[in-house]
Amino acid sequence: MRGVTVASPGAPYEVTDDLPKPSPNDGQVLVRSLFSGINPVETFMQSSGMLVTSWPVVLGCDASGEVVEVGKGVSKFKIGDHAYGCTRLGVPGYGTFQEYHLMDEKLAFKKPGNISVEQAATLGVGLLTASLGLIAGLGIEFPAAGETLKRDEWLIVLGGSGSVGQYAIQIASFSGYQVLTSCSPSKAPLCIAAGASATFDYKLPLDEQISTINSITGGDFSKVLDAGAVSYVPAMEILVKCSNSKKDGAKHFASTDDWSPMSAPDKSGINIYRIRLGQLGRYGEGSQQDETCRVLEEAIVPLERFLAEGQIKPMEWEIVGHGFEGLAGAVKLFDSGTFGGKKALVKLA
Repeated sequence: MRGVTVASPGAPYEVTDDLPKPSPNDGQVLVRSLFSGINPVETFMQSSGMLVTSWPVVLGCDASGEVVEVGKGVSKFKIGDHAYGCTRLGVPGYGTFQEYHLMDEKLAFKKPGNISVEQAATLGVGLLTASLGLIAGLGIEFPAAGETLKRDEWLIVLGGSGSVGQYAIQIASFSGYQVLTSCSPSKAPLCIAAGASATFDYKLPLDEQISTINSITGGDFSKVLDAGAVSYVPAMEILVKCSNSKKDGAKHFASTDDWSPMSAPDKSGINIYRIRLGQLGRYGEGSQQDETCRVLEEAIVPLERFLAEGQIKPMEWEIVGHGFEGLAGAVKLFDSGTFGGKKALVKLA
């Protein structure tokens, strides 16, 4: 089959037509790639080699496609269904930058009728990353079917205009929190539309950010999500100087940065959680990996309901490349940072 490979860390993308077509094992489906979203993790894996289990590798993890084969024991999907979500990162057979790729049934979404195939490609990585941080990292609970939650508490999302931030705002908002998010002033309307109650400018000096947060929240928050992997230092200052943590005495910080050294200040009561989406699907490789899979398996059921009911809305998107020949250019264009607030997609079939 056709696809795009990377031979080794730092090597360029190369189009090839002799990739082996994978076959689904028990509990897996084989999906024909229709669209793939582009994420920072692709360039991270290509340049650093981290998260990749063997080389050469086919990258891509934001999937949206058609099920063409089902493995033994699969009951959720049948041939012809549309599946989407995030595939295993850096594992042979799972990369979306090829004609066919594998997905784990329990970790894949089944597309509802109110979401297009293009919209589905905007969801996987951002939605699952946000959910992992909010559920496992910050301890929030989803509302039950028909339930409306209202909590007398704020939740802070640092970096609200990216894909993880937008989905985190939506989930936290309908889970009952007032959401305060950092973003550039030009992206404030986007974050408000996603459900944020207020925004602040992340480019302000930290003392001004802290003053703004205090004036908006009155310290009534204990949970901070760093959606952009860049806000560990300001997050610690914000939690120490602003949060009064009236709820349970504990403070919680979750970050998409799972590689930099982090530690909470002494006697701060701050619990730090690293969001490791790279553990997705890696059953049996350790207790952390199994726990990540368990959390996301349980989350996908209500998330599918929220999507079908329109409580979670897909991001705006733009097609920035066509076919495997256009993939390398599309990734480069994405890395240029010109798609703030929109999801960059490649149409593969």
